[in-house]
Amino acid sequence: MTAAQMQKIFFAMGTVNTITVFEEAEKALAAAKSRVTDLGHRLSAFSPDSEISAINRNAGIAPVQVSADTFSLVEHAVQYSEITGGCFDMTARTLAQLWKNAIPSGRMPDDASLHQARESVNYQDILLDRKQKTVMLKHKGQQLDPGGSAKGYAADEVRRILREYGVRDAVINLGGTVINLGETRTIGLQTPFALNGQYFASLQIEDGTAVVSSGVYEQCRMIGRKRIHHIADPRTGFPSDSDLIGVTLIGNNAEELDALATAVLILGAADSIEILRQRQIGAVFITDDRQVFVTDDLRGKLNMREELSA
Repeated sequence: MTAAQMQKIFFAMGTVNTITVFEEAEKALAAAKSRVTDLGHRLSAFSPDSEISAINRNAGIAPVQVSADTFSLVEHAVQYSEITGGCFDMTARTLAQLWKNAIPSGRMPDDASLHQARESVNYQDILLDRKQKTVMLKHKGQQLDPGGSAKGYAADEVRRILREYGVRDAVINLGGTVINLGETRTIGLQTPFALNGQYFASLQIEDGTAVVSSGVYEQCRMIGRKRIHHIADPRTGFPSDSDLIGVTLIGNNAEELDALATAVLILGAADSIEILRQRQIGAVFITDDRQVFVTDDLRGKLNMREELSA
């Protein structure tokens, strides 16, 4: 690795993060790593001393005063829930965990657990006090899961920090949430149900562009004749069953893309296209019959390497 390319690889927010700069920028990289690590501690649903865990422990009991970061993340999450009719919902942690547990165990959740988990999901039960910077969940047993947008929030922060340090040419990759700075670059899009690193297409991304991909194939298994995966539809309580198995979103705000990628998979292409158009977000859709469609703004930027087969 030469001085023209410096890289910081580290574990935070439950994933491996890589920040690559194509110029001398040691201080910028150190500041970016410190910021992501701090956000990882603050926004973790698993660390008992995080602000998110404090909110979850006090559900139905009392509001919790939090940092500006945590408050912003939760406030934005409520906005994304409103935009998507609740298909993105930060209160769906208990429900999602049931299906994540079903994948390794091979056992469907029992009806009572599923009903209880589904009843706990309601973004309108997130009570915010902007003046006091407090967050409260209305009912006991409810839990926030920031995993749907926290990496995007952190990636946006890394971009801000790099630019403040004068970095003009870099690639930010926080566990698959990518932001490109500088020259136009080409990234690969993962082939569904294939080994990591196998790409069915490549996509050109320009300066400042963020890219987020999500798919039902990331965590899944067959139980009987039904494919179970980790993306639960808050409206039904079951894994999403739209016309999509994968989506890649392209825009300027990684936090927004992170949240909306989940919602698009649940809504399906037809019901999400207007939301994306209004927010000037491009999309690559992979349907359940392995067809690939792109929004008009991405025509000419996607190059297919192989046809997908069922």
